[in-house]
Amino acid sequence: MDVTLFLADSAQVSEGKLHALGIGWSHTSSPMTGPSALGIIFHVPWDETNRRTRWTLDLLDADGKAIQIPDGRGGTQGIHVENDLEVGRPPGVKPGSAINVPFAIVFPPLALSPDSRFEWVLRVESKDWRAAFATRPNTDPTARR
Repeated sequence: MDVTLFLADSAQVSEGKLHALGIGWSHTSSPMTGPSALGIIFHVPWDETNRRTRWTLDLLDADGKAIQIPDGRGGTQGIHVENDLEVGRPPGVKPGSAINVPFAIVFPPLALSPDSRFEWVLRVESKDWRAAFATRPNTDPTARR
């Protein structure tokens, strides 16, 4: 299996197609002032169809540690998504063709540390795909560092 993974301002799946706006950014404000999204296209080889595959997604810092956000109960939790993927072979698709499965995940604004590097890591079985980005330095002289 192969995967296309990208950052966007917004994304959604409709009628089997991935639609996205603001694709290709690599730097953002901190805290993020608006939502962000990950666009994912799973390219499932013909011989891997009709079987369930588990995937996970995590947001990590520059040291490879899970980002912790408030959980609303006085504690923190990592940003972690997991799901199963299973795709069949559509009628009329020629044998040997890869089947594309689009997926979009939208995140609310995140209070990430300024002047830092982050990475979304998508794992399918033992293979990883990554989408890295950085937050800009805080330029407000009255802001706490």
